[in-house]
Amino acid sequence: VTKVTRNRFPRESGSGCSQSGVSTRSSCSQVPRNDINNDYHHIRISSASSVRSASSTASTIKGGSLVIQMVRLLQPMLLIGWIMLSLMTIRHFHDDTEYEEGLLNEGSQSQTHLRQVTRVEVKSPNSMFSSSLPQHSSPIPQPLPSNKVSIVLMNHSRPRMIRESSLMRTLLAHPNVGEVLLLHSNPNTQFELVHEKVTNIDASGENDEIGLGLRFYFCQTARYDWVIHVDDDMEFDLSTLSDLIIEFSKNPQRIVGRFGRSLDFNFDFMYNGYSSVDTSRQTEVILTKLMIMERSTCGAFFEYADTIWEDIILNEGVGPLWNGEDIFMSLVANHKYGSNANNYAMDWLDVRDAPERLKDYTDGRFDVSGGLPKHALRFWDWKWWQSVARRNRHYAYRGKLWQTAKERLALLDY
Repeated sequence: VTKVTRNRFPRESGSGCSQSGVSTRSSCSQVPRNDINNDYHHIRISSASSVRSASSTASTIKGGSLVIQMVRLLQPMLLIGWIMLSLMTIRHFHDDTEYEEGLLNEGSQSQTHLRQVTRVEVKSPNSMFSSSLPQHSSPIPQPLPSNKVSIVLMNHSRPRMIRESSLMRTLLAHPNVGEVLLLHSNPNTQFELVHEKVTNIDASGENDEIGLGLRFYFCQTARYDWVIHVDDDMEFDLSTLSDLIIEFSKNPQRIVGRFGRSLDFNFDFMYNGYSSVDTSRQTEVILTKLMIMERSTCGAFFEYADTIWEDIILNEGVGPLWNGEDIFMSLVANHKYGSNANNYAMDWLDVRDAPERLKDYTDGRFDVSGGLPKHALRFWDWKWWQSVARRNRHYAYRGKLWQTAKERLALLDY
């Protein structure tokens, strides 16, 4: 636009008109006015067109810049995704690297494949088992020992658990189970279970005198040297029972079971250090939910029972008499065998709770542990709060029994 203006309208002072080259005002004043108006109109149209073109160009540039900004923002995400995909690909094909190299070197795909597969199978058995199986699993299945075992099972308030759950069928079907001592501690729920391996025992009198300790009392009368204690509300398969017996056979001078416990003083302010979290492998305490021990160790329970009988069991006991008998039995076993954490918890065993419908009561009012419902929060239910209170008292009592018994057993060594 500026160039057109300069050619059509020369300045009055300067070199003169561009057409004649004469530097005079008169020669420049000869330009017609109509031409000037036409040229001015032409300049306005050209200016408007230029403005519209500039606006359109600016919009295009602005839109392009937004796309560029979005691409720049997505670049780190695309890079991270590419790196993750690369790592996954490398990991996936890591095991096939040797096979691919052998394929290139030998030139025979079928023969090389067979050779490589065979070599991988026998190259490093330990590394293969450690990657494909849990650390607690044994790579080679071990045979069952020839030892027969006795089962001690109490029937107190849940007779349907024994009659209708799968527990009794599993116990009687196992080849190593030689007998089942069925202790009926409550005359109101007593029944007769007829089977060649089952011995029904009326233990209501002993229950009045020693409470839950009666399981270790009758354990002394078992026929076989190895004795399994199990609660009536547990269920498991034959393989679980076999794994328990096999592990115990490696070292019978300990208690082996599914549920282990250890003191955790993060809970000291509430439960005197008692924690309901399952432990694994070496541990102080094994619960009677499922445990195996030597018959001779059962007698040691009563040998040391007087250390906590009066002040803890009688005066501060919570729940049935001798509640916490599994803790005390485990500590006595540690004391007998000379180790603080000699017992062994197999927390990987598949042991399940029997159906709640077989209890014939609700809100856990007859459960030793308080009967707090699992996976159910019912803040609006007063009975639920009662279950919580029972559970808390139960834990606090067990923690105190644990610490007291451990201290007093330790004093006996001096």
